[in-house]
Amino acid sequence: MRIQELERRRLVWVALAKLYLDTELQDSDFQQIAAEITASGLTWHEIQGINYDEVGPALWSNLLSIAGEWEGWDPEWLTERITSHYTGPATVC
Repeated sequence: MRIQELERRRLVWVALAKLYLDTELQDSDFQQIAAEITASGLTWHEIQGINYDEVGPALWSNLLSIAGEWEGWDPEWLTERITSHYTGPATVC
């Protein structure tokens, strides 16, 4: 993945990661997430793929934890977690 593409994806990862916090998001949170995602210039289809193939697999277990992360994800940790496990989009049959 090119550095420019990685940085663009990283901004989307950080925005989408807020959806995996153990907190109740407010309308202003959703507006901020939407603005950050829109600024990426990626299509809705690309955003869905990033969430499904990259962010979700890295963070889904937080939603199952009784005392999950609620303050926020460190962007460096998140980037390392996603890039160390990312193998590309899943193949759907």
